[in-house]
Amino acid sequence: MSCKRSRRVPSRARTVVAPSRAAGEGPVPGDPLWNSAKVRELVTRRRPGGLIRLGREYRGWTLAELGEHLGCSAATVSRMERRAHVTDLTLIHRAASTVGIPRHILVSSLAPPAPSGPAATRVSASPHAEEDPMRRRSLLTATATLPAAMLLGMDQALDDTPPPTGRGALDARMVSARELYDRGAHTQLLGLLPGLLADGHAAAASRRELDQARLSSAYSLSAALLIKLGSYGQARLTADRARTWAEVSGSPLAAAAASREFAIVLRHQDRGEEAQALMKSAAARV
Repeated sequence: MSCKRSRRVPSRARTVVAPSRAAGEGPVPGDPLWNSAKVRELVTRRRPGGLIRLGREYRGWTLAELGEHLGCSAATVSRMERRAHVTDLTLIHRAASTVGIPRHILVSSLAPPAPSGPAATRVSASPHAEEDPMRRRSLLTATATLPAAMLLGMDQALDDTPPPTGRGALDARMVSARELYDRGAHTQLLGLLPGLLADGHAAAASRRELDQARLSSAYSLSAALLIKLGSYGQARLTADRARTWAEVSGSPLAAAAASREFAIVLRHQDRGEEAQALMKSAAARV
C-alpha cells in the first residue's frame, strides 16, 4: 500500500464533532480525544489504522478528503484504517501527523504485541544455512546443555516484558553483551538478555528515537543468539520486533542490523530469495 504526494489539498474540511484543524497541526493541549477510553483500547489492540480513522472523523473528513491530503485514493485510506497489520509504515506516519495523532500514542500502537504463547522452535537442514554440518551439531549440542530455566526465562521475556532491572547504562551493557556473543559465551548471554530487553523497553518509554534504536539493537542481538542456538521461531519473532522498533526510531543503521538477522532466519527457513531481496532493500535505505 503506497501512494505519491498530491499537490491538491482541500481548501476546507467539514466539522462534525469538533472544529477542523489544519493538516499536520498537532492536537490542542488537553484535547480529550487522545485521552479517551477508545484511544486506549485501540492502542492496546495495536490498531494505528483505527486511530487514524478516529482522528479523521474527529476532523470531519471523509476518506476521500484525507486521501487528497496524503495523495492517495479513498480506497487506500480505507484499507489503511481497516487493516490489523501495518503494510506501509511511511504512510501510517504521514496520516497520523495529518490527523494530529500525538507521537507517543502512535508509537505505542506500533509496538509489537506480546504473543499468545511461546514461539515454536525449528531446526532446518536448509542449504542456505551458514554453518557446516559439524558446526551445526556443535551448536545443537550446546543448546541441549543450556539450563532449561534460562531458555524458559527468554520465552517469558518475549511473552511478557519483565520489569526493568535498573542495572546501569544500556550502552555499556550492550557492549558487554556483544562481547559475550563474540566469545561464544551463550549461556551467560542468555541469562542477561531478559533484563536487557526489560531495561530497553523502559528506556524506550522516553519516546526518544535513540532509546528506541537501542531497544531495536537489543532485539537484534537476541535474534542473533537465538539463531546460533537453532531457535528459529523465536529468532524470527525477535528480529521482527527489532525491525519494528528500528522503523519507529527512524534509524537506518538499526533497521539494517535488524533486517540482517531477519534475513538469516529466512535463509535457515529455506527462503533464500526473500532474504536476498530484504537485504538489498535494507542496503538501499542506508
